[in-house]
Amino acid sequence: MKMGEENRKSEEVYMKKTGFEVIGVRPIPKSSRYMTPSKIFIFWAMASASATTPLIGYLLENLGILNLLLVFTISLLIGIIPAGLFSEMGRQFPVPSLVVSRKTYGYLTSNAFSALYTVVNIGWFGLNDSTGGLIVASLLHSNPIIWYIVFGIIQVILVLYGAKILEYFYRYTAIILIICYGILTYFLFKYFPINVHELLYSSNIDWGASIGLVLSFSILSWTYKISTATRFAKPYEETGRKFYFISAPLGIMVPVYLMGILGFVSQKAAGDWNLPAVAFPVSSALAIIVGIASIGAALAILHTNAMNLYPAVADFLTAVQPAFKNNKIEDISQPISTIVIGIAGAIAAVLGILQNASTFLNFVGDIIFPYTFIVLLDWYLRLRPQMITEKIMVKDFYNLPKSIKDNINVYSLLATIIGTILNVITIPSLSVLYNYFPQELFGSLIGALLYFIFIKLRLMK
Repeated sequence: MKMGEENRKSEEVYMKKTGFEVIGVRPIPKSSRYMTPSKIFIFWAMASASATTPLIGYLLENLGILNLLLVFTISLLIGIIPAGLFSEMGRQFPVPSLVVSRKTYGYLTSNAFSALYTVVNIGWFGLNDSTGGLIVASLLHSNPIIWYIVFGIIQVILVLYGAKILEYFYRYTAIILIICYGILTYFLFKYFPINVHELLYSSNIDWGASIGLVLSFSILSWTYKISTATRFAKPYEETGRKFYFISAPLGIMVPVYLMGILGFVSQKAAGDWNLPAVAFPVSSALAIIVGIASIGAALAILHTNAMNLYPAVADFLTAVQPAFKNNKIEDISQPISTIVIGIAGAIAAVLGILQNASTFLNFVGDIIFPYTFIVLLDWYLRLRPQMITEKIMVKDFYNLPKSIKDNINVYSLLATIIGTILNVITIPSLSVLYNYFPQELFGSLIGALLYFIFIKLRLMK
């Protein structure tokens, strides 16, 4: 896989920066690939640990705590392989997945997906921004819009400085988040009665829908973004697999387990899944401690939202890259895009995206899952072998092709459309299956299988 020339150019651009990250969607130079498995785990654990993460415990409170744990575990087992494979993809070819998919879907078709996923990430940004803003506003008795804007500004500043600063930020603030949630958990168990029977009680369990919601909420919604971060990890050919494969998926799911259970218990005991927003009957002295811990927990929003904004910028830059005719414009495009998309996410929070959380999460799964599985298939079965044998060069992912077939891949597009339709339209004869198997996963796997057949048929010709 020859990347020497591209790496040299990327390094020149990357090293020009005086502060802000400006490398955009170019391949990451080897000198900047520093992440180890432990750093990847912390990076994704902090990205997944948000003030919104306990919401999943509320959305699935009908399961009971044992079934909730079972659903989390099944979701991990389903998601760990695609998430691990995307993690390795970022180390094998250090670019965002939407650059890779230019060869899967065609250049302009993939760029259209990039534009769509930019909107999805803006939605995630708004969802988390609104949660954190409401917590702080309720604690300080102020207008939440103020905090939507404040949080938005902080997150934009973090992302302007790029992946390396984000990794440092996550690593050194992790202990603050743990302490804050530890304090709040202590007060929850101290001041609110925990009814074990109520925690164990379950009713009307739809296993398929529950697992699908967790996948959309966590591991599979993050999966296609993983390579955007692991492109900064040490190269695959130098280190082998080791623990890199599992570090990102475990990092994503550990906070879902811990904070999802907290949200579930908090909802049952205190009537509010949002632990930092719970009104604890404490003395004025203890109220100060609770208030500080609540604000600290709410600030976890900065972790997740920075990692919503960062890939959103990468997606947007992938979508608009053909417009960059001037290298100087391309060099400043990342900082400008970060500011614009950060503003858009704050606007989504102001417009009330939190009130439509379930609808948004299901929409995420419907459109992202088919893309995820098809890109994985194409990379490992077709594109990576062709790059190793130099049938495809790095520059081929960046040069805008002139032919229609190189801009629109009918095979992958058809498989994705069919997978998405199966995700959205309920077929009565499959309703029993959907009770136990997530519909959005079934449709996506059918789409991926169809694309696999297309690959085989094309190879046979």
